[in-house]
Amino acid sequence: MTTQPADQAHAVARRTALRSGWITRKDRAVTALAVAAALLPAAALRGQLPEERDAAGPTPYSATVRDLNEGAQQIRVSLNHSVLIETSKPSERVQAIDPSIIFVQSVSPTQILVTGTGTGSSQVLVWSEEGEQQIFQVTVELDLAALNAALATVDPLSEVRAVPLMGNIVLVGTASGADMAQRMLEVAELFVPETGAGGQAAVRNHMMVAGEQQVLLRCTVAEIARSAARQLGINGFLAGENFQDGFVVNQLGGVNPINIGAQTAADIRQNMLFGTDGIPLSSTVPLSLGFPRVQMQLFIKALADNSLLRVLAEPNLVAVSGETASFLVGGEFPIPVPQGVDQITIEFREFGARLNFTPVVRQNDRIRMHIAPEVSELDFSTAVQVSGFSVPGLTQRRMESTVEVGNGQTLAIAGLLSDEVRGVASRVPGLGDVPVLGSLFRSVEYRRSVTELVILVTPEVVSPMNPRQVPKVPGEDHVSPSDFEVYALGMVEGRPAGPGPAAGGTPPVAVAGQSRQDASLAGASPEVMNLHGPWGHAGESDY
Repeated sequence: MTTQPADQAHAVARRTALRSGWITRKDRAVTALAVAAALLPAAALRGQLPEERDAAGPTPYSATVRDLNEGAQQIRVSLNHSVLIETSKPSERVQAIDPSIIFVQSVSPTQILVTGTGTGSSQVLVWSEEGEQQIFQVTVELDLAALNAALATVDPLSEVRAVPLMGNIVLVGTASGADMAQRMLEVAELFVPETGAGGQAAVRNHMMVAGEQQVLLRCTVAEIARSAARQLGINGFLAGENFQDGFVVNQLGGVNPINIGAQTAADIRQNMLFGTDGIPLSSTVPLSLGFPRVQMQLFIKALADNSLLRVLAEPNLVAVSGETASFLVGGEFPIPVPQGVDQITIEFREFGARLNFTPVVRQNDRIRMHIAPEVSELDFSTAVQVSGFSVPGLTQRRMESTVEVGNGQTLAIAGLLSDEVRGVASRVPGLGDVPVLGSLFRSVEYRRSVTELVILVTPEVVSPMNPRQVPKVPGEDHVSPSDFEVYALGMVEGRPAGPGPAAGGTPPVAVAGQSRQDASLAGASPEVMNLHGPWGHAGESDY
């Protein structure tokens, strides 16, 4: 067996590798090991004399790893687009590591066409006729030039652009409004390819919306209820010695129910009782007759009743655009619920001023909101008895709606005007129709109630207050009274040390052209200021 010179063995191994043709990804490692196995023995024997090689014995087997990414040139190509690689020397062979991502084609000895067929990253290996090797790292991404042009057409005021990432579309930048952001997201979904590297491509929304995204809702629930009642009723009885065998009792309307009867072991004809003892007379019996000793007593009920009810609730609530906020000022009352024999569980029901609010800030200072205000009160006039417990009813004013208004505008979302008239006249037939004396046998009741209810909402886009803009909170100026003020003057609140309304000073008021925060710095009283702070965007002078 003859040993070839080292240079000749190295050249033969190189030509063997170059002439092996196109290799697949699976065969790449095997080919590298075969080349290394052919080259290493020659390198080990190079420079040794024949007698030295014979004395050294057989060459040990070894292998080396070469990183193809070292020194690789970076190439970016759009999906379904091509780039042309030009070489200074003719190329003998070209290979693509992942043909599903890139397709390579030799168009001339010195020109190679690379086409992106799928999103991802792959490599192109090029060998010259002398065995020199060049490696190119090719990244294929989506072509989003048409999408960016479409986004600029949808909302010229926005600064949104689409960038490719791992075969997906990412929208970044600032949109002029939430509506425009949603529209651009829908447009971007039209440019998503059917498949991408690793699965279905998608659109990722990383956009920001310009402007403030917090909304303050001022809700006013105002109700006025007026009622008037006029009532006239007469009850009485007539008896005495002139009517030995009879009496008359008027129970119409139940003004003063009367019982009649006799004492024990007494003569019923001469000892009739008119009072709380004896046989009861039901108020449903309007007239009773008899003839005992002559006695007469009348019970008259004449009533003129006027009542007024005023309900005013002003819950204020702040929420971020798209989020739901809930507000409740009130309490809970227990309701016993029978579960079985001698078993009762307690459930609680809320009452008071409640407000549920979901705002969405839209284009051109428009605010769309889902709102559900409610004001409820305990009504013991409609209470029911459950297992020995008195459970009150509820008087409620509530509504639920979705509306859209401008920033700072007020909208009446609910209203009620109710005018109820009720008149009842009860009389004893015949006797009640007699002029003048017939009023003794009549009962008249006339009622009228008028209710006016309105619910107003005012949404405003707001920003947080700076420390010096925060107004005084209710009760901040409270001073505990001294013993002299409590016992001698009967005061429940002491005088503050400095000037103010409690000390008899005149509270400062906001003048024309003075902002609300300036009035706060001037020491305006809570009666003059709004306690929820400034609304809307703060000016430069407020910082």
